[in-house]
Amino acid sequence: MNDLHLTTSPTADPRVFDTYWMTGLIQKGRVRVTVPLLDDARTAAELAAAQYLLTVKNVCGHNKAGAGLRIYTSSSTILELMAGISPKSYLAPYANFLRTRFLGAEVQHCEAPYPWADELCESQVDYLDVPKPSVTVLEVSGIGPVELTAHAVEQYVARFDRKPEKAWRELARIARDVQPAVLLNRNAIHDIKHRRPGRYAIDEKRKVLLVIAEPDRIGRLPRLVTVVHPEANARAVTTNTPAAVGI
Repeated sequence: MNDLHLTTSPTADPRVFDTYWMTGLIQKGRVRVTVPLLDDARTAAELAAAQYLLTVKNVCGHNKAGAGLRIYTSSSTILELMAGISPKSYLAPYANFLRTRFLGAEVQHCEAPYPWADELCESQVDYLDVPKPSVTVLEVSGIGPVELTAHAVEQYVARFDRKPEKAWRELARIARDVQPAVLLNRNAIHDIKHRRPGRYAIDEKRKVLLVIAEPDRIGRLPRLVTVVHPEANARAVTTNTPAAVGI
């Protein structure tokens, strides 16, 4: 198992926090995190620091996912966000990485004191400016970078009976192997009803159909919104011109 311990303290600036971390028995550090001014900015900072440590600094290994990972957090709100029951919905985007790439990781809330958070944490100090939450991105063949939503991962696990801790890696492989697709004989009225048309992509070997919504605002990526078994009329297309589908 890879263990990541976290605790976060405020500074004089209400947007700036120090997240102390430890993995293993001797590797320690501190991340000074700047986040937007929020009611619970401390939790946002701890989540942002955790994502940075796991996906950029790679303190628990390169290309890490949820399998074999334990996170000990100082914020109980993080467990509520992972369960989808927190009243602090504005923090949900900060926790998205735990419900997508790191789904299946064991997350526990630990109360103070944190005796491991000592002067040795000053041996590695990083500075992280987080103007907005980061997203988990998949490279989808024929489409490009696509935001992975928690709903899509949950639907993949449920519909294809997959292990949560393996879902991100499997979806990444599927995304590389898909082809743009259409549904033959689809009634055009279905698309007219929907405000934002989207796209299909199919992995015919694994029999998986991805449903991708177009960005809902400027500057955002397309989003993988659900994963389903292909319908009988789903067909791969040979060009890179996507066909519309209602979302």
